Amino acid sequence: MYGLGHNGGPVMIADATQSLAFVTAQAYRINQTVYETRYPDWDFARLIYVETEGDPWAPGIMTYLSDMSGAANWISGAAKDIPLADVNQDQQLKTFQLAAIGYQYNISEVNAAIRVNGTLPDRRARAARLAYTKFMYDLTLFGSAEKGYGGLTNYPGVPTAAVPADGTGSVTWWVNAAGVGTKTPAQIVRDINIGLQGISLATFEVEIADSIFLPVEAYNYIAATPYSATTMETILSFVMRTNVYTLKTGRPLNIQTVRELGSAATTGGVTGKGRMVVYKNDQDFVKLHLPMPHRFLPVYQDGPLNWQVPGIFRTGGVEMLTTAAIRYLDGISEPPTP
Repeated sequence: MYGLGHNGGPVMIADATQSLAFVTAQAYRINQTVYETRYPDWDFARLIYVETEGDPWAPGIMTYLSDMSGAANWISGAAKDIPLADVNQDQQLKTFQLAAIGYQYNISEVNAAIRVNGTLPDRRARAARLAYTKFMYDLTLFGSAEKGYGGLTNYPGVPTAAVPADGTGSVTWWVNAAGVGTKTPAQIVRDINIGLQGISLATFEVEIADSIFLPVEAYNYIAATPYSATTMETILSFVMRTNVYTLKTGRPLNIQTVRELGSAATTGGVTGKGRMVVYKNDQDFVKLHLPMPHRFLPVYQDGPLNWQVPGIFRTGGVEMLTTAAIRYLDGISEPPTP
């Protein structure tokens, strides 16, 4: 189809069929490229095991939990009451929810690309993919009050306490808002080991945490501060070498920064301060349900001048099969002064 340009010459105007075919082909190319792009700032998979198996349209997942009870005891040869063992079973239902983010093109963009045998820009598709990644990152950390989901940093029932208030001025934090340290290296190492040992003791030394999330301020302080005046070893390197998890297993402790933890504390007296999350990153204890990762659907024309590429995904958020393998320790840093 042709119309008149500003100088009276013919200008090709693609009809609906041609435009749909063009946008469909372009969207396929764009989507394939976008799927390969990684966004490390909101890489939620680094925080938790992501469960993507199963039916993407299942309404949810039922997890069956069991525990054993009973104890052996002394009896006489004439006893009639034999101690018995038993198995207690429970179940936990996690429902999945549908969410969406897509992108679109209008007739001007489509015809401009067709005229010059060019390609459609992929920035909207990349923006949609980034929005999905940010949504899942936030859901992993904080859950969703609307859907009743908890996150890694605020899951209901997780044991929570402030670290000892024995820093300079009887404060709990390792470093204040001005970046000045208020606890000794030995006190900081003790605070970290409180979290690691707490999980070990709660599980009768069966399990021990392998991951720690810290506010950026706390991490930067221990990464840059010498452990003592006689060594160039930092507090962080000392922790990595001598923590109870590494000493017990021989494997390195996973310590990462999560900037949102800088004001996540909820314990009375230190509310709004930094929170440390200590947990065992194991699918037997905690996982993120993502039965349908983000996918783009086929292009469709949603109006006379517009073509849309819907994007959908389904998730059940974070599920903790037990809260015995995670701890929240509050008050480890002060948020920086704006």
